[in-house]
Amino acid sequence: MRKLKRVEQKSSRDIGAIANRLIQLEQRIARSQNATLDPALRSTVVEVTGELSVLGGLVRDLADSVAAHDRDMDKLKERLAQKIIDKPEAAEKPVLPREVAPAAEAPVDPLLLPQTRRLVSLAEADVHRMGAIVQAFETDRLELHLQPIVALPQRKVRFYEAFARLRLADDTVLVPAEFMPVLERLSRVSELDRRMLERAISIARHLVSRGSEAIVSVNLSSRSIEEPGFLRSVARIIDAAPDVAGKVVLELPQHCWRSLDIEKAGALAALRDKGVPFALDHATDLRIDPIALADRGVRFVKIAADLLANADPKNGLDIELGDLAAVLRRAGIQLIAERVEREEVVPDLIDLDVPLAQGFVFAPPRVVRSEVFHAHPVAKAAEDTVKTPMAEPSVSVAVQGSPASESEERKPFRAFLRRAV
Repeated sequence: MRKLKRVEQKSSRDIGAIANRLIQLEQRIARSQNATLDPALRSTVVEVTGELSVLGGLVRDLADSVAAHDRDMDKLKERLAQKIIDKPEAAEKPVLPREVAPAAEAPVDPLLLPQTRRLVSLAEADVHRMGAIVQAFETDRLELHLQPIVALPQRKVRFYEAFARLRLADDTVLVPAEFMPVLERLSRVSELDRRMLERAISIARHLVSRGSEAIVSVNLSSRSIEEPGFLRSVARIIDAAPDVAGKVVLELPQHCWRSLDIEKAGALAALRDKGVPFALDHATDLRIDPIALADRGVRFVKIAADLLANADPKNGLDIELGDLAAVLRRAGIQLIAERVEREEVVPDLIDLDVPLAQGFVFAPPRVVRSEVFHAHPVAKAAEDTVKTPMAEPSVSVAVQGSPASESEERKPFRAFLRRAV
């Protein structure tokens, strides 16, 4: 317990020192007035700000843990005192020999030492990792990776889903599961979603400039949806890009569609009226109301391939599984089988008449070079930005869920997205 309190005091002193350092840096910036800010100084400010946020969170956690330990110790003392009162003879006739008697204090140590060691390890080992994540996010080392969604059975590329990756200063690339907890803790998830939406719009504009009908989907976190004013900020971003209207799909988790309040439903309706298509993803069951979803502007429903291949009546499906795609299609919604990881699942999806599929079986997500986000919409096609081309895709797409015409001339993938993904 004393060791834990010392750690808390040390963390508080560290935060004070960092705060003083930050104040000094701010004073230096103020004195510089209109002079060009030294890049090294800017990097130091970002690093100190990130460390301050992380250490502040750690100190709060340590304070909560200390308080919890104090409560546990009080309860333990009360239980020991009660036992002595109930059985006074036990105190007069110790069971163990004299040399073994000190072991009576052993029950207290296991309650404290492991937790103490864990918290000390967190403070020493994880603070650097968390600081690196915050610094990478502050310096905009966010990468966008695209994974194609293909039509079955031809496996022709119809559109793409955008995924976020964060590259640390040591070039380690993190997936959302590794950096999202830190952003959630700092309430920065909505900022991440806005950045991803802006990048998705840039990709859609890039595709349009090359004559492609492909569209791009981007996932919005449930935490962002719950944040007041977030959907209004999304509407402002969409309004600023009228040239790609209908080319960016917003994906919302299934539980968000089920828990919309009046304000959020109204904000989504306003986006729908602007021509923004929606998708339902992260489906945990098959209880789907196609008509209600279509009224809200949903044009795609994404269901995991394993959930489709191993459908259980308990999952809420009240029709034959083979009719699901047709029922959705009649409402103007296309079914997408996502997370297709095994080749042997593909024939089953074709038998179920699933029109679209996504997964590593078809292609993994690939990084988009930063040049694409800064290129002019009518940039010359010779300005190549692709890292690794995908095998045999084409670009005939129906944005609103209507099937593409097979007689339409197909263009090779490299002709419209050369070196973009």
